[in-house]
Amino acid sequence: MAAFSLQLERKVESGLVACGKFDGSHACIVVATSGGNILVHSPHRRPLPNPDDDPKTGRLAWTGELAELRIGKQMSDGAYTVTVGKLGWLTDRSVVVIGGNCSVTVLDASGTEVFWTVTGDVVVSLMIFDYDGDGANELILGSVDFEIRALKGDSVAWDVKETAPVTALVALSGCQFGYAVGNGTVGVYEMGQRLWRVKSKHRVVAIRGYDVNGDGTEELVTGWSSGKVDARVPATGEVVFRVQLSAAVVGIARADYRRTGRPDLVVVSATGEVRGFGPGAASSEASEPGDKMRELLAKKQALIAEMRHRAANPGSFASRLAVEVSCGDGAVRMALAAGPGLLVHCAIVFAEGVFDGETLVDRPSRPCGQIEIELRPPKDTPVDVHVKVCVGPMGADLLQVFELTRQLPRFCMYERIEKPIDVEDALLDESGVTIEVAERPQRVAIWLGQNLILPEETEVEVAEVGPTAGTLNVCLRGLRDGKLHRLEATSGGKIRLRTKDLNFAGEVVQSLASYLGLGELGAEANFPEDEKLMTEALERLTGLRETEIRLRAGEARGAAMLRNLLVRTEDARILGDAKNAKTRLAQLRAVNGDLIRDHEIGANSYRDLVRTLKELNAAVQRIARLRVGKASANAIAKCRSAIRDGDTRALVAVARQG
Repeated sequence: MAAFSLQLERKVESGLVACGKFDGSHACIVVATSGGNILVHSPHRRPLPNPDDDPKTGRLAWTGELAELRIGKQMSDGAYTVTVGKLGWLTDRSVVVIGGNCSVTVLDASGTEVFWTVTGDVVVSLMIFDYDGDGANELILGSVDFEIRALKGDSVAWDVKETAPVTALVALSGCQFGYAVGNGTVGVYEMGQRLWRVKSKHRVVAIRGYDVNGDGTEELVTGWSSGKVDARVPATGEVVFRVQLSAAVVGIARADYRRTGRPDLVVVSATGEVRGFGPGAASSEASEPGDKMRELLAKKQALIAEMRHRAANPGSFASRLAVEVSCGDGAVRMALAAGPGLLVHCAIVFAEGVFDGETLVDRPSRPCGQIEIELRPPKDTPVDVHVKVCVGPMGADLLQVFELTRQLPRFCMYERIEKPIDVEDALLDESGVTIEVAERPQRVAIWLGQNLILPEETEVEVAEVGPTAGTLNVCLRGLRDGKLHRLEATSGGKIRLRTKDLNFAGEVVQSLASYLGLGELGAEANFPEDEKLMTEALERLTGLRETEIRLRAGEARGAAMLRNLLVRTEDARILGDAKNAKTRLAQLRAVNGDLIRDHEIGANSYRDLVRTLKELNAAVQRIARLRVGKASANAIAKCRSAIRDGDTRALVAVARQG
């Protein structure tokens, strides 16, 4: 049961709901309405009558005190999300963190920038949270490129890829935090490990942490576009509370709305319906006795069906399912073969980010002894593949289900070419990255073997005899694009990756550094094609900035001319000079038309500016991923300085030398 409910009688915009204390003591609900207004609702105090209120139109004059503007700063990368808190690697004072266009900016209380770094894409969710339990807060961010990252200063302490843009993050009890992504998925991580996740056909609008069952631990509360609100136990994902609103949820907030000394969970719908729930609300939503009975009956029927199947097919349960994973012909191939006398009727494959909808159902027109499933992971990251295979004899009405899980290695979409000497050097030219590590080539070979799909009884080996003794020489072909890549490692610790793919080079460096436990790693790189694109983008950015300055100057002149013409037009009207007034009005229309055209040009120029900034910031991120630790942070700082100064030579030099 809801502790309170009310109706705002206004349509509310999605995501624009908050609670605050405007007088320092009374909690108020603040929403943005579809009519473009901000509505503040408080049940505790009735506002005093204002003589400026208009009873005819219903317009109310603002009676509150003016807020003091503490920080005013133009963000060149835009501001998509903002949060406030204390970061462990900075001072003990609170800071403002702004997620922008492929960047994160941290400002102190005076508006001074104290930290800046690049990300892989637009940052749409932020959270300051101690995710690893070391007593110092990290910065957790979610971006449009499906990634969740934990930043600890200049380094990425942890990152993971999801299946859609990460739209929301929320801190829970201990080291647990909840997340939501754009495809209707919500879940919980604890110290970098995912505990569970669920997916719905509806969109997640808001998530909050709140103790709905009174056990002292916050549950993950989710508001859905269908109007449903549910709360799940963070450790297991079990639903302990559920309520349905008549319209889509647009926001969830926490506030001591009833002044009981404890916060309430406040839910707002698109039609303005507000419901509040207090701690322990889940106890009043206990299931009916009939629900338990139906659940037990369903389990009974499932057990009876399984016993019948076992009695009818006693030999089939001793069979096993053969699984073989290989790569070739542009995809990773998983072959599933049934045991003697059995056929594969159907296979259900679940893999994050691999299929549309994340699930593939392969049902052959006629049951067969073996089926082959093609997998094409879009990114270079390990993928857990969960498979359910229905096996049984021809014509069986009950089937045995095998469940298995296989993890595809990080570079599963690259196949090894057995004879790298035959690969023409002209196909690779001099593009690539070179690093130096204090490790033998044998360790690099072990790392490579763990990250590729190799035929059975095949290993990546270091040459022991001949002119290449003591060196590792492996050539790979990308299954997505057919590009060639060549990895060479010498006994002196020099590792060279010859490739034209800057993204792949960064993934290799980061994976190898993580495997070897390297906290610092520099690199020399040469990617002419990417350098050309960065140079062109920076030159384009310089031109767009100059265009913006000219447009602003033109708008200022046009506005001044417009004010002058308005005064002259009014003078002509007062003097009764109809001819002159008509002339001034025509001039006003012409100036106004020019201003409108300039505004349209400026809007298009700004969109180009944002796209160019995103392109440059993404390039800086790729350059930084060729290094680890301080070398990566220095590369980011130097690239930003070069972009700010419009220095293309400096930008290319940083890309090559760091």
